[in-house]
Amino acid sequence: MSDWATTRAAMTADQARLALILGRSPRLHAGLWALRIYRLGRWLHQRNHKAAARFLWALNLLLTGADLGCAEVIGAGCVILDPRGVIIYGTVGPDCTVGRGSGIGGLLRGALPPPGGRGLHPHLGARCILGRHSLVLGGTVIGDDCTLGEGCTVLTDLPAGSSITARPAAWKAMRIGLHRRPRPDLAGAKTLGGVIRTDVARCVTENSGSDERVGFLRFWGHLILPAVQALVLFRLSHALHARGWRRSSVLLTRLNAAVYGVLIHPASEIGPGLFIPHTIGVRFCGRAGPLLSMFPQSAVGPETWPELGAELPADVPLLGADVGVGAQASVVGSVRVGDLVLVGVKVNLTRDIADGLTAVPQRNWSYLAKNADASAALTGMEPEAAD
Repeated sequence: MSDWATTRAAMTADQARLALILGRSPRLHAGLWALRIYRLGRWLHQRNHKAAARFLWALNLLLTGADLGCAEVIGAGCVILDPRGVIIYGTVGPDCTVGRGSGIGGLLRGALPPPGGRGLHPHLGARCILGRHSLVLGGTVIGDDCTLGEGCTVLTDLPAGSSITARPAAWKAMRIGLHRRPRPDLAGAKTLGGVIRTDVARCVTENSGSDERVGFLRFWGHLILPAVQALVLFRLSHALHARGWRRSSVLLTRLNAAVYGVLIHPASEIGPGLFIPHTIGVRFCGRAGPLLSMFPQSAVGPETWPELGAELPADVPLLGADVGVGAQASVVGSVRVGDLVLVGVKVNLTRDIADGLTAVPQRNWSYLAKNADASAALTGMEPEAAD
């Protein structure tokens, strides 16, 4: 059980290390406040005040743009240079530095770990540095004093002291078996209210991992989640666009982008059961079947986006049913994506892909030589750019 003195000590260590990096007082720094709200929510979570902790998590996401799970462990002395788009669902050691848009978390639709396994979420050692838009996914273990350059995606363990830098990414299509969680019934999704209920049901089943019936209050209690609120705003903006009330639909779309960080063109046609667990940086302009999943900073759209009040152009992507678009992945142009397709992390999909295939990303990084300057991997990590 965490005591308040330990939480305060961690907050003090966060501020002291950030002040050392910036060379000035960081009292109004957004990254510092993101960590403070997280640590307060973590303290409440460990004292079994789960509802209050969940509220602080949602507040943190709205105010700073950081998605820091209250159940996760972040060591003292952590520095978040720019909290917008930062996602942490895993264990982070002390004195780590996190750049904008980077994150750690589980793999898409990963199967449950075997008994005694390392789990679904990553573990970062002490004094690690995550460059901008770098990702650490799955049950990956990163040793102490590792440096991940901008844009690196790490799915395998790294030994202590490693420094890696990004290289051009590639992917290949494979037919692999995926663990899929239960899906909600689409029978009642005929009206706007039915579609919203199906979206909420999808969120419930994804969060719980089962299709067991939950109570009325718990079901509709999911409306407090920013991800669900963003979906409701999109459904309303799409309904207004369909009725010809273009200015109102554009207003709701811009509000959605400003508050929740998700930009979905109001003319987009998306089937019921839409699921966006982390809304930061998600962009969509096209057509998709039911049970679409969009993960952080993913994008689907034509080469040139139309105005928000206009109709969809002819070259928008067409996605089938039960498609997943991974973190920082993109589907661009008049691409046809089949049913039950998973677009992997950081994949740039510009050609058609058949039903049931998975676009598997290849390793997009390489080790720096031992005598190389590790600072070369930290493009965009200057403290001056963090305010």
